[in-house]
Amino acid sequence: MYSTKTATTNNTEFNSSYMPVGINENVTLKEVNVNKTPQGRDFLEIIFENEQGQTATMTEWKNEKNMWIKTDEDLQNRDNQQFGRILQVIDAANGSHIDFEGSSFVEMINWVKAQLEPATNPDNIRQGMRLKVVYDKKGYTKVSSLGVFVEPMSIAKEESQIKLWKNDLLERPVQADVEKPVDPLAAGTNSSAPVTADSTGADDLPF
Repeated sequence: MYSTKTATTNNTEFNSSYMPVGINENVTLKEVNVNKTPQGRDFLEIIFENEQGQTATMTEWKNEKNMWIKTDEDLQNRDNQQFGRILQVIDAANGSHIDFEGSSFVEMINWVKAQLEPATNPDNIRQGMRLKVVYDKKGYTKVSSLGVFVEPMSIAKEESQIKLWKNDLLERPVQADVEKPVDPLAAGTNSSAPVTADSTGADDLPF
């Protein structure tokens, strides 16, 4: 039902719960979680929060051999890069990190959680950080994984090592709708409505 007596205008500004893309300042750690998917995959989740309560998430999964990671050396290189990203967060939040050697992904992410949990406690003096946030290919915001992406606010802005790279997605990618083929010979086609091969039984045609 539509009525001029009940029509309303929303004049409230929309505030996203997600941190905007770009380089954000005065960010703190909100949560550090070690979780397992319903399929049994372990992962590390680090959630950052800005002064407006908006969040950005960094998720790390166990590296496995695949068509891009073929050898033990390839796998070790990926693990080294992954741990380097994580150490950036520890150094930015804690000022430094202690030495660690672990033989499994689960051992590593549990160590990381233990290192970062004090920095998530609101009763402690939490280190403000500078954080780079970008879009992923599906249009969701995420913490960047390229180069230096997080650093303490104690580093002067003009001396910041965080850079916006040409490969950083700073605009939401547009994914065009896939147009299904239309069978021009299908009987009963209504020219005012799109008809797809799925709805016309085109698979039953003898050609």
